[in-house]
Amino acid sequence: GLTSEDSPTLAGALSMMPNLQTLNLAGNRLGDEGVSTIALAVSNSCTSIEKLCFWYNGMTFKSFPGLTKIVQTCSLIKVLHLDRPMASADDDESIRAVLDFTEAVKLSGSLWRVECCGEDESEVGALLILLLGEALPDC
Repeated sequence: GLTSEDSPTLAGALSMMPNLQTLNLAGNRLGDEGVSTIALAVSNSCTSIEKLCFWYNGMTFKSFPGLTKIVQTCSLIKVLHLDRPMASADDDESIRAVLDFTEAVKLSGSLWRVECCGEDESEVGALLILLLGEALPDC
């Protein structure tokens, strides 16, 4: 599978695919660095991607600033599939990342579904699920 080392190449290729509607990167090993690189590329080019899947990539809350930027800048994104990020601790940085992300989701005019999978049992992970439920109550 793809790793964070492959993400700059993939990010560059995305700019040459303006009609791509679904980007499924599930089951790779992108980690925070790779997810952030891809998120930056998507948010900078705001391609026609409507569905973006990052399931099973070993993300933590450090990926969330890039994901927040996607939600804020890409009006065509309708569905995000994310790992339920693992938190090493319920720290202020993780909590801020969750609050910023869910606020961006709430303000988004087009995003209508965010799905998280995984086994995170942290309080920050629970906060993410709770706030997404409030931000997208029809999901």
